[in-house]
Amino acid sequence: MGKRLTNNLGLKLISIFLAFFVWLAVVNIANPETDGSREVSLEIVNGSVLTSSGKTYEIIGDVDTVTVSYKIRVQDSGSVSSSDFRAYVDLAEMYEPTGAVPVKIDVNNSRVSSVTARPSVVRVETEDLQRKQFELTAYLEGHAQSGYREGNVTISPTQVYVSGPVSLVGQISTVGISINVEGADSDMSGMLPIKCYDSNGNEIALDDRITLSRTEAEYSLPILRTKNLTLNFETPAGTVADGYRYTGIESSVNSVEVVGLKSDLAEVSSITIPQSVLNLSGATGDREVTIDLNDYLPEGAQLLDSDSELTITLKVEPLEERTFTLSTSQISQVGASSQYSYQYDQDSIQVVIRGLAEDLDQLEDETLEAEVDVSDMQPGIHPAELTFDLGAAYEVVSSDSLQIVVHDRPAGAPGGQENAEEDASQGETAFGTHSGNVSQSRSAHPSGSQSESTSGSLEGQNNGSRESEDAQSGAAAEESAS
Repeated sequence: MGKRLTNNLGLKLISIFLAFFVWLAVVNIANPETDGSREVSLEIVNGSVLTSSGKTYEIIGDVDTVTVSYKIRVQDSGSVSSSDFRAYVDLAEMYEPTGAVPVKIDVNNSRVSSVTARPSVVRVETEDLQRKQFELTAYLEGHAQSGYREGNVTISPTQVYVSGPVSLVGQISTVGISINVEGADSDMSGMLPIKCYDSNGNEIALDDRITLSRTEAEYSLPILRTKNLTLNFETPAGTVADGYRYTGIESSVNSVEVVGLKSDLAEVSSITIPQSVLNLSGATGDREVTIDLNDYLPEGAQLLDSDSELTITLKVEPLEERTFTLSTSQISQVGASSQYSYQYDQDSIQVVIRGLAEDLDQLEDETLEAEVDVSDMQPGIHPAELTFDLGAAYEVVSSDSLQIVVHDRPAGAPGGQENAEEDASQGETAFGTHSGNVSQSRSAHPSGSQSESTSGSLEGQNNGSRESEDAQSGAAAEESAS
């Protein structure tokens, strides 16, 4: 079989070449027609016809090209290109009820014939045209460096007009520029492209039918220094009602963060709320005051937070009265003389003290501190005028009356602590011996004559005691001499 194929191989090759040349000769002599096609861009003409009537259009199906079919002689088929054809639709010829527009073909090559386009008709959808004004908005991306904050952006121009189909313009919520401030520590400025955003802040890819009155905007963004300022409150004006006490100030915040130029904030550390807005006159309970912090900011400073309202509460609480028992042994004697002994007429007295309930809870009988000035007292009975060292939190409303008796000490008797018991016993004896006289003096005379009467009685007794002691001393001396 293989030999049959290879037998006369030369004659077979010659036959093939002869057949090709015969075919070529026939084609050159006959030159028959053949079909051809090219992809051609579709043009839109007379779009201004719709625009002038306040409408815009869109080719349904997104037809950008059409296929142009034609006939041409075989010998000329290689000379045809897409540029030999112009495909277009004339919107002036649109059939409005359906929006159908025929595709027309212009041929720039005389060798082609029977030219057709596929599709031969396109549909055009029209829509009302809208021109809308938008304020330019600045969108910040990222954050400035720690210790800095972005100031207010200035944009020029401040407005732009957006034109396009109503359905597309309606999707636009805001128009503005996007500024990247990540790590910024100094003022920023420049030109940025204008973008459109939907209601969620997402950028909208602009359609060819959307046009802007301008595509770029100039901006200026100051980067400001931040600082935390404490709030200082002056002492409130006025006086609370009787039986109440002002206990302090509470506010919704104790410090605020402000922004400003570094030079403006250099010497500022606090914000002072003046006494003029803090009035306590006649208060019988907490009093609230609401102020606008912007009214008290230092020059050149702005609140970082847009909420500038501050609520201040002036705390006012009622006072209570409680009775405490003070042991007279706890009373300190100021100005005591070693020549005299001192004794109270009772072991304890009742003291009424006024203060806040919480403060009174911390006060006990044993912690009361009182003293009496005896520096000007001579022998006799005197009213004890007590003074208390309780601090500003407490007020002594009243205390039981207290009397103190003063005796001359016997000659040679020590005046120290070791004779305290002896002095006490002498005092008790004196009060016991003269109790009747003291009671009578209190009922029969004013306080001044009472002291004089009692003092005179005690002085007479003391003089008698001293005369008795002198007589005993003289007798002892005579006996010693004999």
